[in-house]
Amino acid sequence: MNTLLLAAGRFGPAMKKGIEEGREPRLDVFEIAERLGADVIEYLDADQSRLPAVRLIAKTLGLSPAVAYLGYLKRERYDAILTTGEDIGIPLASLLKTSSARCSHTMITHTLFPVSKRVFFRYLRVQDRIDRLLAYSTSEEQHMISRLRVSASKVERIYYHSDQKFFRPGGRAPEPDLICAAGQLLRDYDCLIEAVRTLPVRVDIAAGSPWIDQRLEPTRALPQNVTWQRRNRYDLRELYERSALAVVPILQNDYQTGIATILEMMAMGKCVIATRTRGQTDTIIDNETGVYVPPSDPVALRAAIERLLAAPDEAARIGKNARRFVEEHASLDIFVDKITNAVRAGHRSRAAA
Repeated sequence: MNTLLLAAGRFGPAMKKGIEEGREPRLDVFEIAERLGADVIEYLDADQSRLPAVRLIAKTLGLSPAVAYLGYLKRERYDAILTTGEDIGIPLASLLKTSSARCSHTMITHTLFPVSKRVFFRYLRVQDRIDRLLAYSTSEEQHMISRLRVSASKVERIYYHSDQKFFRPGGRAPEPDLICAAGQLLRDYDCLIEAVRTLPVRVDIAAGSPWIDQRLEPTRALPQNVTWQRRNRYDLRELYERSALAVVPILQNDYQTGIATILEMMAMGKCVIATRTRGQTDTIIDNETGVYVPPSDPVALRAAIERLLAAPDEAARIGKNARRFVEEHASLDIFVDKITNAVRAGHRSRAAA
């Protein structure tokens, strides 16, 4: 099965070197491509393309549609195409509907709740040219089936992942008054800062994402017990290890925001306090693999922090459960298995049809 992987991001030599040197976690794109023997097209290919149409698409619509178009141009060379997100998958499916190409198409989805994405399913029926849709949460799975009218036979819910070999407990005793928080998208750091303002703790907020170039800055002056800085994943791992608790405060939304950060912390064996939003489901079992608090509720967040800092054995128990959950359900290796099987299943269903 000749496979093409269309990926959002730039995965150049520096990233590969960082992984080889143990300073970066393994990358799912590299692992999937190796397992499937797939060719990869990503943002660097769109950047370097001399095709006028690709340049125009990149300039007017963005790099993801440009990658989709590059993949479409090669559709006859491959039996199966995998898109790593709907930002590439929807444009590709739209293009494939105009052709008689026989290649299968498997799409990983992050969120299809926005109206700008729903219209492609309701009015253009791009799902007709997608053979497998992979969702990271129950809310997304139900949304696809009930509201977007995607056949349930095409939808599969899988867990997101963390590189369990890179993010792992190191045996270092945590600093009992240190709390870490990390990530960028839809973070409610104002809630966290208010919750800890007068607590005798140190809070280190690593605000940033390896996939977002724009910096996130505080909206107000920080109290003396809170620090704020961007970190790479090597330094972030060290912060996780030193911390007594980990917090992922999230603004209310339908998307499983924060899942990558949550799973990194869980893989490190940390007790994670996360916001229970509409989209943040399936991974944390309250008081078993993590702790949930209501959205934008600094009083509840403060109470959870105080309770767990006062009960380090309970926090350690939850942290051990969290690590076990990642090993059994959400490791990078399990994720690669799931994706590989989905691509092959999608190809079989397309061939049978």
